[in-house]
Amino acid sequence: MTERTPAPDVFAPILKSDVLMGPLLLIGRLFMAPLFLFYIVHEFTSPDVTSVLRYVGPPIQVVGLAMVVLGYRTRFAALMMAAYCLVTALLFRADPALSGRLLTHLYKDLAVVAGFLFLFAYGPGPLSLDRLQGRDTPAPSGGVAGCLVLAGRILCSLVFVFAGQNKIFRTAAMQAYMVKHNPHVPTQLIYLAIVTQVVAPALVLFGYKTRWGALWLSGFCVIACVLFHADWTVRDEYVQFLLDFANAGGLLFLFAYGGGPWSVDARA
Repeated sequence: MTERTPAPDVFAPILKSDVLMGPLLLIGRLFMAPLFLFYIVHEFTSPDVTSVLRYVGPPIQVVGLAMVVLGYRTRFAALMMAAYCLVTALLFRADPALSGRLLTHLYKDLAVVAGFLFLFAYGPGPLSLDRLQGRDTPAPSGGVAGCLVLAGRILCSLVFVFAGQNKIFRTAAMQAYMVKHNPHVPTQLIYLAIVTQVVAPALVLFGYKTRWGALWLSGFCVIACVLFHADWTVRDEYVQFLLDFANAGGLLFLFAYGGGPWSVDARA
């Protein structure tokens, strides 16, 4: 009985090239930064922010964000930011009565948590201070890293599945939303969005062709926010814009790491 040879990874030339992966993952880290810069300013200036969040939140975000962008002690920073985002999402958005935009915001917050888990698993990449100090190698494919990547795949899939089923069952309303936010985009593109938000998150969730799914969703986040959330005169729109960019950046680290040990890809 002959042993089956696994199919070669089509992304291997990219994954093995520091010249390509360095800028790609630096972009991923930079995509995650503007959202937290906005949160830091908001927590300092908004009268609606509680005193505890005002004094605790900004220092955590400033330190964590600087470490992530510079790629210094990145795994510690990624776990710190993931924990902070998860706690604030559960404290301030986990209301059973949430619906519509607020529920989407909660799911996007959880997807940002997932992005930091993927960053923890892979590390910051070649263009980082950790690389200069020899600390940027990917985490071993098992144990804690495997659990965190699986949790991240589940969390980042939620927002796309929620949005996809919303488009399926409320197609006319979502087409009206598209026209309202960008009348130049053909409403028939909603069917391409439905396919994307059903198929790609399924690939990520089950860890099958994970890198394809991660790149697909990362590109979708960038395109969707540029087309439909580019009205920076409306606060909710630019928050959605920043959330989508942060999610796109986090998904690049899932592309780099792959599905992890608890995935169909690993079994194959």
